[in-house]
Amino acid sequence: MEKYKGGTTVKSFHIAISQSFVAFLFIAIDFIFSKKLEVSDFGLWKEVFFLLNLGIPLVSFGFAESYKFFIAKDIVNVQYYLNNVVLIFFRIGIILFGTLCVFNLFHFFKLVNLGSYYLYSIFFPLPLLAYLFNKILRYTYININQEEKLTMLSIFGALSSLCIIFLGWYILDLKPEYYIGVAILTYFSVFFFPSLFYFYNSGLTFKVLSIDKGILKKLWVYGFPLYLATFTGLFSAYLDKGIVNIFEDDSTFAIFAVGAFEIPIFAMLSAAFSQQIFPKMVRLIESNKESEAKLLWLLTTKKVSFLTYPFILIVMFFADDIIFFVYSKDYTASVTLFKTYLLVLLFRNNNYGILLTAKGQTKLITKISLLVLFLNLIVSIGLYYFLGIRGVVFGTLFSTTIMWIIYLVKEDMLMRYLQIVTFNKIIFVLQILIIIAYLR
Repeated sequence: MEKYKGGTTVKSFHIAISQSFVAFLFIAIDFIFSKKLEVSDFGLWKEVFFLLNLGIPLVSFGFAESYKFFIAKDIVNVQYYLNNVVLIFFRIGIILFGTLCVFNLFHFFKLVNLGSYYLYSIFFPLPLLAYLFNKILRYTYININQEEKLTMLSIFGALSSLCIIFLGWYILDLKPEYYIGVAILTYFSVFFFPSLFYFYNSGLTFKVLSIDKGILKKLWVYGFPLYLATFTGLFSAYLDKGIVNIFEDDSTFAIFAVGAFEIPIFAMLSAAFSQQIFPKMVRLIESNKESEAKLLWLLTTKKVSFLTYPFILIVMFFADDIIFFVYSKDYTASVTLFKTYLLVLLFRNNNYGILLTAKGQTKLITKISLLVLFLNLIVSIGLYYFLGIRGVVFGTLFSTTIMWIIYLVKEDMLMRYLQIVTFNKIIFVLQILIIIAYLR
């Protein structure tokens, strides 16, 4: 396995750093605007981000993930795949724009009620396109081994986005009622400006051409089952917020959304390492070296655990201070929720479906995701009626644990995982200390 270790950690850190700029921009947005808006208005602000985070992957139909898979297999034709995927995204954006225009027209004639989203919702395709372009360009840089360049360009993109965030602050000073529009603008800027730098410096060109039906079919056949899995996975991931949003008022939703605040370093490190090893895993499996792919995954998981578990422990000890600093003492009730969500992060030390994805078994991922969604729904609603919004968090923790077990058992790696990762002396001690810190 030595040949897979060289440079992998450095490249993964570059990916993590480039992702961290986006993550910290979202923290800056929360830090700035939670103090600018009343709790109820901030609840609606968080609802906009919730809808975008949930909705964007659901209308992308798995094409971005298909793109990542096929350029890992066929790096020579990156330009051709990119052109086709970009055209597909534009078509999706146009269809979404037309649909939203119709709904806004219905609102005008009082046939539906969009509430605060009237007219603002027309601009939702802009964050969609910015997010998707950003995603496929990042995949491109990773596959052509340009991670260091990706980091440098992300810095310029983040600085440009930060200017727009402060512009949003200024707009709210003049017109505070425009906060939904500002929320959409800030979300768009976080992904759009880095995308400009990525594309301009990529050496790639975009040629306007018709979509290759063969490529479309190939992307669809691989991506649609993965899309269904993403749909159910996202629904499961955001189910907690959905339940609270339905059954509680805006102020309670704001409390819950703050409690669900995720420190970006955990997700970005896990995503960075999984993105880095994905092309290698695809090629290993293509070469009938699945056992090597599994060992690569396990060693990467241990490596990520060494990095993230100490941070989880530190954050668990200083949970109150972090919530009060990023938001304010108005969100004291969010601290317990935040600490419980930190336990979920113990399972965010890698992408657990990446082996099935690399093998092209996307239909199985869909089935597992549906099962986890069903369990999450039943347990979360049941616990909600007994424990209130705290029960929803415990439902998420339970379903995440079940998902972890299913994937490891399916890949026949549970015992090896326990041996290599869980019962590693350092990792085991860290887990015990995290639980003690949670219970104190």
